[in-house]
Amino acid sequence: MARRKHGSGKASRGNRINAEAHALTLAVEIATAWHRGGGADRPEVPLGVPATIAAAGLLVDRTADVAAGMKSASPESFIDIARSVWAVTFSRRPDVAMSVYPLLGWLFADADGASVRQIKATADAALRAGLLEVTTTERRFDCDVFGALLGALRSRTATKVNAQMYTPGDIACALAAVALDDLEPGRSFCDDAVGTGGLFRAAVCLIRSRGLDPADMSWFGADVDDLAIAAAAVNGLIWGLGPRVYLYVGDILVHPHWSDEARARRARFLEEVDSLNNGIKVLDFLKSL
Repeated sequence: MARRKHGSGKASRGNRINAEAHALTLAVEIATAWHRGGGADRPEVPLGVPATIAAAGLLVDRTADVAAGMKSASPESFIDIARSVWAVTFSRRPDVAMSVYPLLGWLFADADGASVRQIKATADAALRAGLLEVTTTERRFDCDVFGALLGALRSRTATKVNAQMYTPGDIACALAAVALDDLEPGRSFCDDAVGTGGLFRAAVCLIRSRGLDPADMSWFGADVDDLAIAAAAVNGLIWGLGPRVYLYVGDILVHPHWSDEARARRARFLEEVDSLNNGIKVLDFLKSL
C-alpha cells in the first residue's frame, strides 16, 4: 500500500466543515444512485462499492488513474477490478480482512446483468461526486465518509441522513482531546461504541497535530453492527491507523472483556490465513465463512 507522508495534522475548522459537507453530499449521491436503480435493501453493497474505490486509491500514487480506469471499465470488468483491489489489499493487510468481509458479498455472488450494472452505476456516482478527494488526500482526516453514507443508506429517504452512526466533527474532537490528554507513543485508544470510527478520526487528527504517527498506537473499537465495524476497518486504512486495530462485533454489556476477545479473535483469524499465499486465497477463505 502506498505510504503517504504524515502531515502536521493541523486543519482549520472551516476545512473540516467543508470536508464534512462533501462527505454528506457523497452519501446522498451514492445512496440515490443505488436506490434509483431499484436497489434492494442491502446497504452492504452500496457501502462496499465506495469502500473498494477508496481501497484502490490507497494502493497507488496517481488516483487519477484509478478514477479513469474504473470509469471506463464495463460493469463486469469493474467487478474483476474490485476483486483484484481486495486481493492486493489483503495480501498486504490480512488483518483487515476479518472485519471488512461483510461489505464484500457482492464480489462472490452470481449477480445478474441488471445487478452488475447497478453496482457500476453506484461506483460511477461515487467517482463523479469526488470520493477519492476525501479518501486519499489530506482531506481524508477531516471527515468520515462512511459514517455519513451508512446513515444515508439506512434512512427512509436518501436525502435525509440518519446520524445513527455519524458523530459530528466538533463533538468527536472534544471527546478525543479528553481521552488523549496524556498522549504518548504506544498508547491505546478505546471506543466501546465505535460506529464507523468517528472518534478514531478525531484522535488521529490530534495525534498528527502533535507530530506523532497513529500507526504507533493500538486501537480498540466495539459495536453491535457488523457493517459499522466493517466501515471502521476501511476507515482505519484511510486514516492510517496501522496494524494494531482490534475491532469487535458484539454486545459489550454481555461481554465486558470484549477487548481481550477482539485480540483473541484476530489472532485466531490470522493463524487460519497465515498459510494462504496471497490475497486471492484470502478472498476464497472469506467466501467460505
